[in-house]
Amino acid sequence: MAEFLIIGADAAGLSAALQIKRKRSAAEVKVVAKGRIISYGACGIPYVLSGEIASPDKLVNFTSKGFQEKTGIVVETGREAVGLDPERREVEVKDLDSGVIRHEPYGRLLIATGAEPKRLPFLDHSLEGVFNLHTVEDLNRIMAFIAAKEPRRAAVIGAGNIGLELAESLSRRGLAYSLVDVLDSPIATWPVFSQKAVLAKIKDKGVDFRPGTAIASIEKRGEEFILHAEKEDLRADIIFSVTGTKPSTGFCGGKLETLPNGAILTDSRARTSVPDIFAAGDCAAVLHRVLGRPAYIPLGSTANKVGRLAGMNMVGAEVEFPGVVGTQIFKFFDLSLARTGLGLEEALQAGFQAEAVSSRANDRSGYYPGAAQVEVEIVFDRPSGRLLGAAAASRVNAAQFIDPAAMAVSAGLTVRDLAWFDAAYAPPYAPVWNALVSAAFQAARF
Repeated sequence: MAEFLIIGADAAGLSAALQIKRKRSAAEVKVVAKGRIISYGACGIPYVLSGEIASPDKLVNFTSKGFQEKTGIVVETGREAVGLDPERREVEVKDLDSGVIRHEPYGRLLIATGAEPKRLPFLDHSLEGVFNLHTVEDLNRIMAFIAAKEPRRAAVIGAGNIGLELAESLSRRGLAYSLVDVLDSPIATWPVFSQKAVLAKIKDKGVDFRPGTAIASIEKRGEEFILHAEKEDLRADIIFSVTGTKPSTGFCGGKLETLPNGAILTDSRARTSVPDIFAAGDCAAVLHRVLGRPAYIPLGSTANKVGRLAGMNMVGAEVEFPGVVGTQIFKFFDLSLARTGLGLEEALQAGFQAEAVSSRANDRSGYYPGAAQVEVEIVFDRPSGRLLGAAAASRVNAAQFIDPAAMAVSAGLTVRDLAWFDAAYAPPYAPVWNALVSAAFQAARF
């Protein structure tokens, strides 16, 4: 029996394994993982596809052999969890090569199985030329297909963050493509001004965007795909399905408390509803500090933090995770988009008397060469003045504006607090009146 068994060998799982070994060097730690490649930076995948990063190998931090040599922790790959029996303290694990299922006993268990791509009912994902963009293994298959088949036109289904990053990557590779979404706008869960910024960039870059397009069916004729939609058929040599992910927790069989989407519920110490079972990463929910309830926000930064915390607590620490505010950022050509906390609609639905205020300002002194406009929107509760969320769109790096907003949201600060924020100023880097501070001044009605 493994004293500590970890299912999953990426951000959360390996962070936990390392903490267990650091706190208790003699501990027996065993890690099993479905994928063959462990410990990699999934967020860098689009930039390998675009050619900005030279090779998929650049994304991999450790091989299973290298990790074991460095840490003494055994990582078995090609092993998929297919069942959970908390009463017997066992996980059923399937060897993907032989098909044999064995029972892995544990003393304490961490579930860090991550997320898996959502499957579209009209798309046969087993067909050659149909891809998700989720793992380095996906990336390797895509690169091999492109090298062998030399596709000329792609279809990207899904215009969220990943779909937009993928669209830019295909543009850089010189592939023609159509970006398709059933909704009427890209990044539909983001603030309206962010959506408008993306739509303007789509027009500027000549992206073939097909909003409000529902694909009824897809067939393959020879080497070509025909995507049947209501208005017209689309043709492609390669299809990317990037319509979101879901927690990879089906093997738990209802033995643990979850959100309706299957994300495992945990407390502030990463403990599940069953003793001696912990969960962390994209398979688990975390506390949303503004909503005050569990939410599913799968992000690599959170997976690393909660995995680290879970490992410490599995060996007896009592460290608590305070929660998240959902801070995100992504790049679309030369447009940087970020958000944190709640958008206006989310805040209203949560019962706040919310208002939104936006401000535009240069990202550096207007007279300094290269200055460009930034737009920031903040969302706040009018009676209390509490900052509930913010979003930013800029040419260079929206993190400059969203990170202080995230800290303010996390700390429960008001728009008056933010209005007096002592932001850095120097002409090459920032203006006297930061767009975030300007929005806060408007909201505070000074």
